[in-house]
Formats: sequence, C-alpha cells, structure tokens
Amino acid sequence: VAVATARALLLRLGAVDARGDVTEMGRRMLRLPVHPRLARLALEAAARGAAEGGALVAAILGERDLRDRRALDGGALPPTGPSDLLELAHAFEEAARVRFAPERLRRMGLNPAAVQAVERSRRQLQRTLRSLGPTAPPTSAATDQVAAHPERSAAEGGAESRDAASAVERSRETLEEHALLLATLAAYPDRVARRRSSGSDEVVLVGGGSARLDPASVVREAALLVAIDAEERRGERRAPGGRAAEARVRLASAATEEMLLDLFPEALRYDVAVQWNAAAERVEAAERLVYDDLVLEETRAARPDPEKVAARLAAEALARGPRAFAPEGALDRLVARIGFAAQHAPDAGLAAPSEEELAAALRDLCAGRRSFAELREADLPGALLARLDPRARAGLERLAPERVTLPGGRSTRIHYEAGKPPWIESRLQDFFGLAQGPALAGGKAPLVLHLLAPNQRAVQVTTDLAGFWERHYPSIRRELARRYPRHAWPEDPRNASPPAPRR
Repeated sequence: VAVATARALLLRLGAVDARGDVTEMGRRMLRLPVHPRLARLALEAAARGAAEGGALVAAILGERDLRDRRALDGGALPPTGPSDLLELAHAFEEAARVRFAPERLRRMGLNPAAVQAVERSRRQLQRTLRSLGPTAPPTSAATDQVAAHPERSAAEGGAESRDAASAVERSRETLEEHALLLATLAAYPDRVARRRSSGSDEVVLVGGGSARLDPASVVREAALLVAIDAEERRGERRAPGGRAAEARVRLASAATEEMLLDLFPEALRYDVAVQWNAAAERVEAAERLVYDDLVLEETRAARPDPEKVAARLAAEALARGPRAFAPEGALDRLVARIGFAAQHAPDAGLAAPSEEELAAALRDLCAGRRSFAELREADLPGALLARLDPRARAGLERLAPERVTLPGGRSTRIHYEAGKPPWIESRLQDFFGLAQGPALAGGKAPLVLHLLAPNQRAVQVTTDLAGFWERHYPSIRRELARRYPRHAWPEDPRNASPPAPRR
C-alpha cells in the first residue's frame, strides 16, 4: 500500500508518467536533496521566476517550524494573508535583516536554531537550482515596458521614472507571490480543501473528511486553500461520544479555481450530480465543478437527466419497499386476489406477483417522478394491474372482482388475504332478499360473510347463508328486535326487502 501511495504521489507531482517512467521533471527533482513535494515546489517556483522564494519556502517546509509555538499560544490573531508560508518567509527575511542575532530572533518569536537550519537548507537549494540552469521568469506589462524603454529607468532620475520603478517592483512582488502560491499547490495537489462556509475555520478535504484551521493561520478568507500541514491534536484522539477528533491544519496556503485550471486541468470536471434529499424525500440534481472528489461549486440543475433521476428515486424507494407507496394492505390484498383467481382458473394466464414483480412495478412508476410524495399519489396497485395483459385482466375481474353489490344496492369491498378465503362484511339487513350468499370463481367459492348488528359487531360469520336463515336467524332475530326495536327484523328474511344503502 505504501509503495502504491508513493507512486501515485510521484505521478501527481509529474515526477513519473503513467507507465512509471521518470520524466524530465522527475530527473530535475532528483537533483534536489529534499522530499519530492519540496523539490516540485522549488522547481515550479523557479520556472515561474521565483527561484529564490521557492528555495526559501522549500527550506522552511523541510526544517522545523521557525516560530516559537509557545509565543503563539494565547496571542492576538495574526494578520490576514494568502499563505502561512509567505508569512514565514517574511519572518525569515526579517531575521536575515538582523543578521540572525539569537536574542533579536527570540524577541521576534522565532526559534534561532530553526532559523539557522532554514538558512543552511536555503543556500544549498539555491546552489542546486542555479546548477540546473537559469529559468526565465514571466514578465508583466510593467516590466515589459521598462525592458522596452531602458532610457526611462529609475537610474536616469525623475519622478516619473521613480514611480515606474516602484510600480515595477510592486508588480514583481505580486508575480512572485502568485508564483509561490502556484508552486505550493503544485507540490500538494492532494491537499486541496474548501472552506465549509464563509468565515468558518472548518474545511472539507480532497479524499473526504474535514479539518479546522489553526487559530495562528493567516489564511482566514480564501474559499479554497491547500492544507499543507495537517495533524490530529495531541491528547484529542477521541472526542466526546466516541468520534475521532478533527485534524488541525497548522499551515495553509490560498488557492483559486484558476490556479487549479492552470496546473491540473485534467483533475477538474463539470458534472450533474443526482442526490437524495432525505428530509424532503425527493431527488435533487446539482451542476457541480469538481476537483478530484472535492466539490468546488454547486448550483441547482434545471434539466437533469430523467433516467438518472428515476434511477436514484427507484433506489431509494426500493430500499423502503413497495408497500410504503400504497395504502396499507393494498398490495397484499391485490397479490392475494390475483393468487386466488389463478388458483381457481389455472388457464386464465394469471399468477400471483412475486416480490421481484412488485419491485419492477415500483421501478417503472419512478419514471418521470422525483419524490416519494409523487410515488404515493401514483397508484402502485393500479400500475401492477396494468402490467397484466387484457385477457388476464378480464379473467381477474370475472373470477375475483374487487367489490360485490348486495340486493339493496349496497356495494362492499371483498377482502382477499393470503391463506384465507375471501370475505365481506356488511349489516345483516343488507342480506335480506338473498337465499344464498354471493360466490366467486364462477360460483365455486362462496364468500365468507360477516353479518353485522347495527353496532357494527358480527353476530355471525358464515359461508352458508341459507343455513343461517334456517337455523340461527330466528333466535338472533328475537335478541336483535329487543335491543334494536327501531329496526325491521322480518320473520322471512329471504323474501324481505333490505334497507336502502346509507349515503
């Protein structure tokens, strides 16, 4: 794993190609006696006209921290800036101006031994970079103008020439700063991070996870940055509740999308991400600018791919199960109904739907929809029925209808349950005028009748209505007449008229 990781890093740094062969950049990096990251930083800076600054920054990163951390703890916030490395480079330059006097360095909050180590490393890197050959720095419009008109240089005097020289110097410093920011990014392409939100000290990292910027960091405004040095805080291995403590970014450097495009155009891509909003129970799509796996920008997509939307909705819906998108018990009743018809008419082309067929019907229903709410309104049982061919559908309606109409005109739903005969329930009086109870499957399967008293409680459950009228109704009639005297309880229910259905 370690070897594969190292090879991947060398590929990202441009030291080797996809086949693993050393590139020209890699050969130049080998000449520098530092880590490959720092070698790439120094060479990138030199190629952009900032060889001295690159050597210094690489030396700073290769040695101990210049700063006395004890002097930083509890102090005032440092000024805002583009890079902690540039701040350290400025601190080193101040140290050089006082000739590295130890007492002066301590008063400046610097570690004298670390400063001396950086100085030795810087000189060595500068010598090696010079031995690799000069690199022409990029020029700005101001420097081009001065180069084209040397007669206007500051050496010839005059306010205009002094102003021009000052502008050239400022431009040179800006270019060098930009070059060093780019060089830092080139050395740490796998450490790019995005600030969680404006003003936040939390950043989201390439590769996943998050970290917090050290309070001593000057990079407090950049939306994108390079997390150069990240560590888990000592003594914070586990946070309350058992979660691992967040990493702390001790050194950071600002980056921009333009810098990423300059250095790593192949790692940037635009895509449309289809995401699941669990709170709203809906699919949402966003157009994103992504670097590796880090989302840099995200906006709502106006016209996402309908197939991707349907696929994501189906995945989330199937995780819930088809029964979550139909009225309670509706799918099981339909499955039992089709199974009942198939059992009594094997040649009708019917078979009880399997769980796979329920899932397929739900998946089909996701086309053109984006939310669970739309799925619940879409009539999954109806969609399952629609999958039957016309002949099978007609056979189902004939053998096992959804409802039955009683003599008085009352329509009641037939209950189908797996492993049980179909049944209906209604007031006992609704069955007046019937000598025999209703039957299904062409009269082969009598319905189980739940005969209800006016209080909606069953006084009898039977498949033999004729036997009930003959054997049980007379005694039940007397009890019902006593308890419900306002209702009619005829002696001959077979020839009596049922009450009109309630509206």
